Amino acid sequence: MFDSPSAAPIKRAPSLSARFEFLTGFEGTHIFGSGWDVLETTEHATRFPDDLRRLARDGLKSFRACIPWHRIEGERGVYDWQWTDAYLALARDLGLDPIADPLHHTSFPDWLTGGFADPEFRPRYLAFLTAFARRYPWISRYTIINEPFVTAWFCGQCAVWHPRREGPESFVPMLLAVSKTICEASALLTKLVPGARFLHAESCERHSALDEESVTVAEHGNTMRFCVLDLILGRIDRDHPLDGFLARFGMRERDAVWFQEHPARVDVLGLDYYSHSELAWTKYGRAVAHPVAGFASVALDYAERYRCPVMLSETNLRGTVNDRIGWLRFMVEQSAILQEKLVALGLTFEGFCWYPYIDSTDWDSLVREARRSIDPQGIYWLGSSFDRNPSELSEIYAALAQGTMGPGDIPARPFEDAVLDGRGVRNFLPLMDWAR
Repeated sequence: MFDSPSAAPIKRAPSLSARFEFLTGFEGTHIFGSGWDVLETTEHATRFPDDLRRLARDGLKSFRACIPWHRIEGERGVYDWQWTDAYLALARDLGLDPIADPLHHTSFPDWLTGGFADPEFRPRYLAFLTAFARRYPWISRYTIINEPFVTAWFCGQCAVWHPRREGPESFVPMLLAVSKTICEASALLTKLVPGARFLHAESCERHSALDEESVTVAEHGNTMRFCVLDLILGRIDRDHPLDGFLARFGMRERDAVWFQEHPARVDVLGLDYYSHSELAWTKYGRAVAHPVAGFASVALDYAERYRCPVMLSETNLRGTVNDRIGWLRFMVEQSAILQEKLVALGLTFEGFCWYPYIDSTDWDSLVREARRSIDPQGIYWLGSSFDRNPSELSEIYAALAQGTMGPGDIPARPFEDAVLDGRGVRNFLPLMDWAR
């Protein structure tokens, strides 16, 4: 076996006496060029009064709130705050504490035709953040750019998202633009917002090689997963393993010096973990069946590297309610293990976020087409008329949030074969004694 470093799974069963905050969020990605975003395709944009009241009744206090920059500044330099005013006022009245997420994936305005590569991107986004912070000074928690590594990769490396460019010669300049924007926004909001806290939400990955021919690929993947964080924290210098790659495709020495002189703040490291977050490689490409280590083990790679508080900022599983309950149980177990490991490092586990609260839409096309195709991954499931439907999962999640159910009380539910194989969950069964 040719594994990545520190790939041994943590198999010890947790005490499950741990307690941490449970939170959620509402998906809002701008489906670029369609005129829609997921806040609209799920009808959260119009049904938010009921959605937020339901969230408050369930005992959830914190939620990741997509702020639709692309709609607010539909015309360059002109801000329409009408929807945001109503949305955030209700959240505040209900005693909710939103974590502002003003740039979720490609949620920049249509007039930024170059996306992250557009020369106007950074100054226009900083101007928008300034206007937002001044209008809503009571909001203190921000995710400046959601999943910046994955988003820049999809936009600039593999031509999935706008502006659909391909190759490292496009990806690296976008990566630098995104990372510099995070640094500048961190400094800006620190000055504007008393007590500002920054949740940096990033994909939680690990790569492993299953043969000798794939060792280099896995090693590069395990270095690349840290590239945004290493950039924004000023850690990339001539001795960094990514220095040569970044320099070859556009990063200059003065860029590295700039990052070292303008590091961002990361108050909480949010890690997004899914059944596809651990990738294994062979000489034929990506493997389907392979050993996995689990969230607790992979998250420790990040915690030990950056030594800051950690949050599970996203997880879900596309499948039936029972499938989702099974994944919830597994991920809460893993979070309890991680919490104990973090305490030993002098760190804290800040919370568990099942994302999204209601089913999303159009992730079957990677939100490239606004077909309103319901994606069964939420705590509440959407019917054909987009009504929000409760289930045993929503009851369990509310009980966890309210503290009337402990992590060890989550029932064991079997997974459907389609999820075991189609979503890669079979790889996790060795870590789930109750699911075998």
